Amino acid sequence: MPEINFIVDDSEATALVYSADMVAAVDEARPSCSRVAHWIGVGGEIEGGLSYDELLADASEDPHPQPPSPDDLFTIMYTSGTTGRPKGVMLTHEAFYNGTVYSSLSLNAKEDDVKMAAIPQFHAGGQIYQLCFIAVGATIVVLPKFVPTEVFRLVELHKVSAVSFVPAMLMALLEAPELKSANMSTLKNIIYGASPIPADRLSAIMDIIPADYRQAYGQTECGILMVFLNEKDHRRGKSSKPSLLTSAGRPGIGYRVELFDDNLNEVPVGVVGEAAVHSGTLMRGYWKRPEATAKTLVNGWLLTGDLGWRDEEGYIYLVDRKSEMIISGGENVYPVEVENVLSSHPDVLDVAVFGTPHPKWGEAVTAAIVLRGSASLSEDIMIDFCRGKLGGFKIPKSVKFVESLPRNASGKLQKNVIRQTLR
Repeated sequence: MPEINFIVDDSEATALVYSADMVAAVDEARPSCSRVAHWIGVGGEIEGGLSYDELLADASEDPHPQPPSPDDLFTIMYTSGTTGRPKGVMLTHEAFYNGTVYSSLSLNAKEDDVKMAAIPQFHAGGQIYQLCFIAVGATIVVLPKFVPTEVFRLVELHKVSAVSFVPAMLMALLEAPELKSANMSTLKNIIYGASPIPADRLSAIMDIIPADYRQAYGQTECGILMVFLNEKDHRRGKSSKPSLLTSAGRPGIGYRVELFDDNLNEVPVGVVGEAAVHSGTLMRGYWKRPEATAKTLVNGWLLTGDLGWRDEEGYIYLVDRKSEMIISGGENVYPVEVENVLSSHPDVLDVAVFGTPHPKWGEAVTAAIVLRGSASLSEDIMIDFCRGKLGGFKIPKSVKFVESLPRNASGKLQKNVIRQTLR
């Protein structure tokens, strides 16, 4: 597991805690992790490591003599690394505490909730969602591995009232044949985020599971969550303002979010700019990466690298990562816009849009598509499907059909891998 090796080595960790299902990965990592002095296994006797249960039983009951200060480092949390090596994000106790309080309010976490932890805990969103509900005294039900049938079973068994998913999970539930017969009546609060979701898929699952839906947009570097599309926004999106189902929402309590041009000037309503955030939750910086820190933290603002625009009501619409923007024939093309159109075809299950080198246009808009079931479509059919729905320069020049699209463990498309595969 090269990524595990890199993170353990880069963080200069001296102890590593692991569960029984990770023994093989840990054994592979040992030779490369010379700084690690303590290998601690959780869940019974795990050969080759100290027992967490025994260490806990032998621990002193005396409180720590020196509690941490608000400015002390709470965690080094690594980014998902979709475009390169993961970067270690340094968050203090104060920043993470603030983020937990702010998000608990925006997500409407309640003491009597039974919250399912479906997102992996190494994911920043997975951690903050659970901490928000733990902070108010809610009950947590842990989903060991995402399998739609297990989600349905545990929701009914434990009467789960709140759950958080990444969009790839929501779309997998929508494709599961068991969904229509599943008893999801106890679900009141469905939270999702971390990547875009096509509006038609979101609308479809809202029809099947009639809960309150909340979208959360954030970044590890900003203390995780900062913009929210609440349950009223979703209902309005279904009734009178359909565009809201494609919006990230509006800044939550404790956050100021602006959209800047390249000179750090605010852009007008309707104009695309880079999202920047000001809050008491921001990272201290990137671990051992001062140059990257200086480019990201500027004059008290955190530059997210995400591009978006704001409407007259203050709703933010993200169009893509700055690094993923396609420049074709001198025109800016935002992949998410093209992906939304292609995914609206009834035979399209999954799609990724990216730029590829082109001798005339500089970059060509290229689409990789996964078809649903036994569907059969041609490149020309998909290109024609886009006509009238997109400007001519946004229509894909090339369409590739693939069996699946690579996503990382947090559900984000790995477009760098897709480019290399389809080169």
